[in-house]
Amino acid sequence: MSFFSELKRRNVFRVGIAYTVAAWVLLQVIDLVLENIDAPGWVMQVFMLIVAVGFPVSVIIAWAYELTPEGIKRESEIDRSESVTHTTGRKLDRIVIGFLVLAVVLLLFNPFEPGDKLNSSAPGSEQVSSKPGSPLPVRLEKSIAVLPFVNMSSDPEQEYFSDGLSEELLNRLANNDQLHVAARTSSFQFKGHNLDITEIGRQLKVNNVLEGSVRKSGNRLRITAQLIEVDSGYHLWSETYEREINDIFAIQDDISLAITKALEVELGAVTASTGSHPTDNLAAYQLYLEARYLLLKRGEKNMLKAHSLFEQAVDMDPTFSSAWSSLAYNYSLLPVYGKTISTQQAWEKINVAANKAIKLNPGNAEAYVALARANNHDDYRTIQKLYEKAYELAPNNVDVINLYADFMVVVGDFKAAEALEHKAIELDPLAAVHYSDLAFVMFPLGRFDEGLNYGRTSHKLETESDYRADPIVMGLLSTAQYDEAIQLINQFEQQQGHDVDTISWWWCFLYYQQGNESMLRKKLAERMQNHETGLDNINYSTTAIYTAWLDGVDAALPLFIKSYSKDEWQLTWPDFIYLPEDISDDPDWLAFWQQPRLAELMDIRRANKTQPHIGWWKARP
Repeated sequence: MSFFSELKRRNVFRVGIAYTVAAWVLLQVIDLVLENIDAPGWVMQVFMLIVAVGFPVSVIIAWAYELTPEGIKRESEIDRSESVTHTTGRKLDRIVIGFLVLAVVLLLFNPFEPGDKLNSSAPGSEQVSSKPGSPLPVRLEKSIAVLPFVNMSSDPEQEYFSDGLSEELLNRLANNDQLHVAARTSSFQFKGHNLDITEIGRQLKVNNVLEGSVRKSGNRLRITAQLIEVDSGYHLWSETYEREINDIFAIQDDISLAITKALEVELGAVTASTGSHPTDNLAAYQLYLEARYLLLKRGEKNMLKAHSLFEQAVDMDPTFSSAWSSLAYNYSLLPVYGKTISTQQAWEKINVAANKAIKLNPGNAEAYVALARANNHDDYRTIQKLYEKAYELAPNNVDVINLYADFMVVVGDFKAAEALEHKAIELDPLAAVHYSDLAFVMFPLGRFDEGLNYGRTSHKLETESDYRADPIVMGLLSTAQYDEAIQLINQFEQQQGHDVDTISWWWCFLYYQQGNESMLRKKLAERMQNHETGLDNINYSTTAIYTAWLDGVDAALPLFIKSYSKDEWQLTWPDFIYLPEDISDDPDWLAFWQQPRLAELMDIRRANKTQPHIGWWKARP
């Protein structure tokens, strides 16, 4: 008998085929399970190694042994006339067919969707998901996070430069539409935290991390950068640059190109665009970086200083489009964070600065966002076109996405707002604001449990912020979980520097939900007293809403008129009043909503209305 015939008689070929098919099916199941629990890549590699080693072992065993009714025996101990290899062969055929069927099923139907994977929230916090019951997408292969470069300069004040360099690199990489880049807010969460790269990659849902350091001494720069693969810890690329500060843009180009080249196996034949240099004036550029650093820290004091620095930058280089747009964007936020610059003053300055930025660079998305915010809600369709243009120019910019989503909530397009906020969470998974905003997309639609889940996530990510606690408190009150809500309200009310208007809003909504008219009137009396003194900047709109519920729209109209005259944003937010006719058919009431800035908005909302009841408003018992 030939060697080939003997291999066939001893079922070696059948065992090899059965082992291969069974191993493939097993590895597919293991891979799906490991992906779902977010296991590191090396775990799957270990299983593949075990399976590979097992193949020759199984073939050797098939050659040397035979499975008999009495058990496994050495082939040499069995009389050929008593061999049952033919019976064993038929059993192996059935096993192979069975595993082939399983393989076909696995190929045709994958029970695990790409989104079925948990996302960890913030450093040290519990896991959170992008939407209840459907967690964030799995880690993307073509993905990277740019961690804030460490400031190694002797002067701590130079930190703005290292942060600014990191942000500039992040923005350049984000221009590559084949690369998923974690947003700045989430990436910068890890500043000052000595966490393992694997853990950072897991939380940010990226496969690669760029980190580095900057030492600036006079006009000399020493920049070290390294690109690390998250799962293996392998350094795909690293470089140290020692140059004059005049070469800063060339260094940024070199790093951007090197990263794309290092990832070209994943990205395909893609060439990173170095982009145009924002300015040739290095002094103006350094002022711009320092101003951006202050703007991103928020707060009136920081933003006023940023305002001064942006103005100095454009004075030094009037062709610096990015400085003009950041000046406009800073103006658009200043009235929200303080009283030094009025809304009207801001609008005038925003229009000048943003239009200059666009004239210098028609592709400047930030300028279109600033213009949208400066439009004073006189023309909602124009505002929407400005946001659409900004989104077209920068579809992965989370600031653009977030503000665009806020606008879509105002005009009542909740479906679009929800989609935008989910995209913001995908790009920026550790930023509380997106979960908070998504909660307030859910609430007007009556999806209170979903909104509460997002509210809990928002609160976990920023436990000390009453703004980020707003959706959890409102969600608890909307679902009649009053004890937990009251505990949170008391907790924040005792905090130093709490927002008085937010706390008052919570108490009013509690008594509104409970139908406790006497306590609600007491809180409204406190608000009216504050309106007279103006000490805590209490908004008129909230007072007006609850007055309308208690005493009718005629009693509330003077307060609504006051809110309108002050251009309070709360007046146009649809959480209580989506359409005026939903509240009352009083002629004076309906006429109020036909004024400029309101009439067009109501028409757009009517066109966008998708369900009979929207908002928290309810008939008085």
